[in-house]
Amino acid sequence: MGSFLDALKAGIKGYKEAHDNPREYSAAGRPVRCPHCGERRFVHGSALLNSRGRKAFDLDWADPAATVLVCAECGRIEWYAHAPDELSH
Repeated sequence: MGSFLDALKAGIKGYKEAHDNPREYSAAGRPVRCPHCGERRFVHGSALLNSRGRKAFDLDWADPAATVLVCAECGRIEWYAHAPDELSH
């Protein structure tokens, strides 16, 4: 049980650090900007692209994933099939 709690604590810590430190990204050679508010800073994440067939057999863990960027200002979520590049400053 200890290793589960340690893993849970590490996951929560990583989540908080990511949300406390949004970053800028580029996709296809262009800076990513939020189409709603124009913000350039995003929190990086991923999401599974579930399919009915795999879900029916509890195999949705094998579904492909997409990259998501969550706007640090308004919270809009942008989806990407190919991971955007993080810009360094």
